Amino acid sequence: MSSISTPFTESAPTLSPLVPITSFQASTEKERHCDFYFCNFIDVKAGHVICSFPSALIEASILKEKLENLQGSELLSLEGVSYSEVQAFLEVADARRVSGDKDITIKQWVSALSVADYLQLAHIRSYVAKSIEDGLIRLDPFECIEVAERRRTQEWLLQPFRRICQRPQPLSPSEMSRLGFDRASAVAKARESLMKVIQSKGLFNTIYGGSTLSSSKQTTLANHALQVVKAEPSLCQLAPEQVLNPGSLRDQMETYSSNLSSSNLILRDCLYRLPLHYFGDQSLIHQLASKVGHGPVILPSDLHTSEWEVFLKIITARPYDQIELSLTFSEWTGGLRVARKLNHDHALAFIFCQIQKSFPNQDAVDLLEAARLAQAPHSQWFKDRYATLAQRSTAISSDEMRRMGEDASAEVCKMREQAAYKRGKQDGGVNSTAPQLDPEKPNPDKPSPTKPNLDNPPQGKPLKKQLWAGRNSLTKGPATIDWWAAAHNSRAKEPAQEPAAKEPPKEPAKDPL
Repeated sequence: MSSISTPFTESAPTLSPLVPITSFQASTEKERHCDFYFCNFIDVKAGHVICSFPSALIEASILKEKLENLQGSELLSLEGVSYSEVQAFLEVADARRVSGDKDITIKQWVSALSVADYLQLAHIRSYVAKSIEDGLIRLDPFECIEVAERRRTQEWLLQPFRRICQRPQPLSPSEMSRLGFDRASAVAKARESLMKVIQSKGLFNTIYGGSTLSSSKQTTLANHALQVVKAEPSLCQLAPEQVLNPGSLRDQMETYSSNLSSSNLILRDCLYRLPLHYFGDQSLIHQLASKVGHGPVILPSDLHTSEWEVFLKIITARPYDQIELSLTFSEWTGGLRVARKLNHDHALAFIFCQIQKSFPNQDAVDLLEAARLAQAPHSQWFKDRYATLAQRSTAISSDEMRRMGEDASAEVCKMREQAAYKRGKQDGGVNSTAPQLDPEKPNPDKPSPTKPNLDNPPQGKPLKKQLWAGRNSLTKGPATIDWWAAAHNSRAKEPAQEPAAKEPPKEPAKDPL
């Protein structure tokens, strides 16, 4: 028997109500949580295998009426649906926003779409169809065409044919064989039309010259290619089924794995039940569950109930839920603290990403605290928060340092010192209380620069160096007087003076004795 434990946020009305149970601890009554105790499943037959579907899925599907009319041990049966398709559908339905759906193959997506159509689950079908369309862009275009034909989905044909028409290489013989001659002829005609359009607009050398295209030119090329594809009916319409190549998308999948075990979790007086793989193999809950075996897991007592239940709301949210997660910043950070304590890596990354996108203008200390809790890798985002705190007028408090952590605090303090140095340099000094002197008036505490002696320079130092040293010591600016040049000019204008006649030496006075 296959049993997939799959909770759904829309399944709350069908889950067990709050009822006391005493099977785990006789001395204390525990209550099943109304939203996070998942236990309601219905056995459904698919092919020769019995699978367990979440009751919320069945009650929301076309099988609800059949379920009410069942008698005795009769089972619901999915007519015309294979076991591999059910496996794929349950794998897709179990996707969560925290873990994502990157490991699901295109074959699983297509199989899940078949079951979603069969059960008439519109919200899951929309999610699967969009995921397929996004995945087709990354697939080989010829494989995309085959998927569209097998699913008989006409709108999936345009993009792969557009990619074939706008690529530089023409069709190869093997590709013509895969398309058939009718479509190969239409592709050749569409490519010729596209070449004419590109050449007429002078874009041929730019597009096919081997250079990297700008985003605007890529958009222009894609639009022209889409127009020529739409002009060919055989490229826009589904082909007759007999032209399909052999092969089936319903083949048994090579790999399919799902952790089917669930565990009872106790926090204070409330009982929760969720699949263990929701917490990750390296999480604290997984480690505790492996120690207690089939018994309940007692959660750490320092977990706050409100933060724990916000965390559960986050890790059980589905990508196809009609109601988006709408949480405050404090609720996100509360869930982040629980994820950090339980060592849930996927939840840490997911919550921090949501905080970055939803709260770009939050206080920088709050954001850096969230980054510390999430153990986020360093990036430009951190530098922007550091710069904000570096320009803040108030100093960083010890509580803020404790919240941000040592690494962020050290970086912020360093940037604040650099900012203070720059401000001090711009203000003319770090002592802002010192009296500001008028630059036009001499400073009595500072000696005025002395003119170098032009006639008797100091020995041992060339005259030119002395002149420039004295010149540089003067006040710089437009009002600076070139006293060196003025001195030479004044000396040149003065008339030459004859040297004074030397007086004869006086005779020394005679000694009267």
